Amino acid sequence: MLKTFAVPAKKGRLSLSIDQTLLDRLEPYKQQINLSAQAERFLSSMLEELENRAWAERNVQALEAHGRDIAATGLAGAEFERV
Repeated sequence: MLKTFAVPAKKGRLSLSIDQTLLDRLEPYKQQINLSAQAERFLSSMLEELENRAWAERNVQALEAHGRDIAATGLAGAEFERV
């Protein structure tokens, strides 16, 4: 889940090199696009995905063991009938 903050975060500067053709195509829309906000959203999303992947890699043994336990004993509460 992407984190949004009620209090504005301190902003830092970042220098990017972008394909000039892309920049030229964006030029007519620069009043409609907040590149900083879009880059921040993209980087936040990318970081979340990378952190989730890293968490799964760090916990792969526990996740596999949990899967084996479920396969052997079933899910907790599975013995109760659901309507």
